[in-house]
Amino acid sequence: MEHRFDIAVVGAGMAGRLMALALDHAGFSVVQIDRAPGPMIPNDGRTTAIAYAGIRLLKRLGLWEELGPKAAFITDILVSNGQPHGRFRKGGLTGGQLHFPATLLGENDPSQEEPALGAILENKDLLGAFLNGTERSSITQIYGRAVAALDPHTSGTTVTLDDGDSVEASLVVACDGKGSPLRSLKGLQVIRWNYRQKAIIFNIAHQRPHGGVAHEIFYPEGPFAILPMPNNQSSIVWTERKDTADSYLALSNEAFLAAARERVGNHLGDFDIVTPRQSYPLSLLYAPKLHAERFVLAGDAAHGIHPIAGQGFNLGIKDIAALVDVLTEAQRAGLDIGHGTVLGEYDRWRRFDGAALSIGTDVLNRLFSNNWGPLKHARGLGLGVVQRIDPLRCFFMKVSGSDLGQLPSLMQPL
Repeated sequence: MEHRFDIAVVGAGMAGRLMALALDHAGFSVVQIDRAPGPMIPNDGRTTAIAYAGIRLLKRLGLWEELGPKAAFITDILVSNGQPHGRFRKGGLTGGQLHFPATLLGENDPSQEEPALGAILENKDLLGAFLNGTERSSITQIYGRAVAALDPHTSGTTVTLDDGDSVEASLVVACDGKGSPLRSLKGLQVIRWNYRQKAIIFNIAHQRPHGGVAHEIFYPEGPFAILPMPNNQSSIVWTERKDTADSYLALSNEAFLAAARERVGNHLGDFDIVTPRQSYPLSLLYAPKLHAERFVLAGDAAHGIHPIAGQGFNLGIKDIAALVDVLTEAQRAGLDIGHGTVLGEYDRWRRFDGAALSIGTDVLNRLFSNNWGPLKHARGLGLGVVQRIDPLRCFFMKVSGSDLGQLPSLMQPL
């Protein structure tokens, strides 16, 4: 094995693997290090929303040819203000519905007959495509070993592994998740708090077609998302207060299905749950500083936000594209890609976006996750106002599509 690389990417989850592929595509020599014994591709039905600007990146990296046929495209987003006692029954809606049809923007994919705001893909398909891309690349992979120490010096960083072996890299990129051991190793601080909520996730198979419509229903206990999948299936992301979520998770299959039907409503016809129920606690994490000496954070290691807008992985995709741009420009200028001046540019570029989405999703969750009468009425009025102003709807759609602000090259229109 070679022991000298331009970049060491630590972490081989979705963000880490996509980061390595993008850097390899840009011409950097990359080593990927992960403590897992080998490539991990879960087959548990979990899904991820990819914004339309993120799809542009996947196309440029040559990954969309495999992923496109497995995607369910989002052609409309319907936001509604609801009550959990039957969304489409009398009293189920408390006023205010907001449509975000993709036709307002016109973003189109050649495989689609109509514009799309993004796509829903199973995590196993994303990781499978990323792994296949890695096998076609020049990326060196090291599995089953964790990083024990990082020792930066004038010409690079010595990355010492827990078996005593080491590699040299000009830059280390931490994509090792919310709990990032490397972030702690480098002493980078984070702001975090617990939402006292849990997300319950599962997939359903239903009678009626979803028509590519993603639903975001704001119930007092938390947002409830119904996301389109292929083959008359949908992915459910059900946010509840922690104690209530635990009670739902303890229900029998029949009782849990009945509770889910109350929240989904009847627009999809009868349905069954086709994957195991899973849950995870919700919290916010934000790193005010994204770099140290020859070291940067990206993906969940840099920020973890509420799933209310489905932007978590898309925030990581923008990290990846921005870092590629910064490092490519530095290399063209003959600069050291691990120098603090270069990494500071990445930090400045991504810090505002991370902070804006962290604060924005937090405010949305607090605004909608309550049942106070005056605020509930104001929410309904607000949704109705936005519905009547197309430029404002387009603005929110561009936010959702990761298509605002300074766009990195890999995410610009094709």
